[in-house]
Amino acid sequence: MRAVLATARTEWVRYFRDRIAMFTTLALPVVLVLLIGLSFGQSAERLPVGMLQSDPGPLGTSLVAELEDSPAIDVQQYTDRNEMYRDIRMGLVAGGVEVPADGEPVQIYVQQASTGAGVVVSTVNSAAAQISTRATAIDALSEQIPTQKARAAVDQAMADIPAVEVATRAIGAVNEMDENRFASAVPSQLMLFTFLNGLLGAAALVQARQLGVFQRTLATPHGLGVYLSGLGLSRFLIAILQAVILLGLGVLWFGINLGDPVAVTALVLIYSVIAAAAGMLLGGVVRTPGQAVAVAVPAGIVMGMLGGCMWPLSVVGTTMQRIGHLTPQAWAMDSWNAIINEGAGIGGIAGYLAVLVGFAVVLSALAVWALGRHARTGR
Repeated sequence: MRAVLATARTEWVRYFRDRIAMFTTLALPVVLVLLIGLSFGQSAERLPVGMLQSDPGPLGTSLVAELEDSPAIDVQQYTDRNEMYRDIRMGLVAGGVEVPADGEPVQIYVQQASTGAGVVVSTVNSAAAQISTRATAIDALSEQIPTQKARAAVDQAMADIPAVEVATRAIGAVNEMDENRFASAVPSQLMLFTFLNGLLGAAALVQARQLGVFQRTLATPHGLGVYLSGLGLSRFLIAILQAVILLGLGVLWFGINLGDPVAVTALVLIYSVIAAAAGMLLGGVVRTPGQAVAVAVPAGIVMGMLGGCMWPLSVVGTTMQRIGHLTPQAWAMDSWNAIINEGAGIGGIAGYLAVLVGFAVVLSALAVWALGRHARTGR
């Protein structure tokens, strides 16, 4: 075991001496997660809405206060109408509300086809209706009692009226990956780059073959098995490191709810074995480091596309879904969807994990055979 760990340490150090490997393993996935998450946006509980006040009277002031207390929108004050228009067009706010002097209509501005337009309109209309109802009731009571007492009576009556409780059950509800785009970006980029970096590690294996490292291991007391075990362990730990960085970033910075930790751990461990074995297999098949890179990059990207790392498989046809499930990425993404969106535990993804274990066993066996063949033949 000590020899295996020593070999793994040596290969680990050799891998991270390569600046390109450092970039693709540590920096590039993080950058892409940021770009994808920020590009699609991270939905918030309260929609940002611009507010422009044009000398409002008592009714307008009450409306502003009502909107500021709304749980649906987050009011952002503006003093320039053109600035508010600009932010609405750019999508920085979901809409805008202009509150004029009393007696003039309140203006609502929304971007055409905006997903938040309905929320903005309904929230403002509801607040305006409530303010109007209160004002009408005060006016009616003021004919019989002093205005101040009428206002207090109406406020007390509205406070005593129990709120109507509404239970909402959404069909096709927004799930965690839709609600927080980083919850989709982190797992997908993790699956994509773990596998891609595993394949890129094949270039170092080809160099080792060319330098005769494999042949020399047969003359050592430990033999080829120890070297291959250490080699696989180093690649496995590199994949684990990448997973820890991306998942830690997602949880601590982006607030992702990853779900059941046992299921997540099992999925990451099995997929890391797959990535390590795939790279070792490629290293035993190609003849030069250049060939390894030339095969690794397109193969990793194409398999990521087919497996749903770049877009959900739910948006493609049945035939493409079946083709995609010839890759381990598709089964891994199915597992992530079940864990994050459906709250599945280890039992809920057992079928997916069984398929991934099959990929791991087959790829590992082929990798050992391919690399062992080079050690025995010297070619």
